Amino acid sequence: MALAIGTSLLSATGFALAKNAHHNNGHNLLGAKIHKNGKHGIGKIGANAVVAEVSNDKVIGMSAGNLPVKRFKSNKKIADLNGDKLQVAANGELHLAQVDTFYYAYCFDTGVDLECYWYPAADVMETDPWSPYPY
Repeated sequence: MALAIGTSLLSATGFALAKNAHHNNGHNLLGAKIHKNGKHGIGKIGANAVVAEVSNDKVIGMSAGNLPVKRFKSNKKIADLNGDKLQVAANGELHLAQVDTFYYAYCFDTGVDLECYWYPAADVMETDPWSPYPY
């Protein structure tokens, strides 16, 4: 019974965990293009060009040919992102509050693999709901 429920929950997301997940640092791949509005190629999945669409220093969407895309968020660093490092110059005391840090991914399903492009929250426009990443 538990297996049937688990299988139905996984298939409801449209992306099964049994796929080979590949995690890419979208922030580094996009680089300085984050500051230029428009569509920017950042890689390939097979014959499909991976394109990030940027507006006002934010990624507002991604595409990879006709591959289906799913948007995920996680409070765990999945790809190698430097969003949790802080450089400070201060005179006197410094008090830091713990903040929940989220990372956002556009993931493409190839049928065999799940190709994800991760960004720190500062790089992404968070207008619509993002699903929790299914570890």
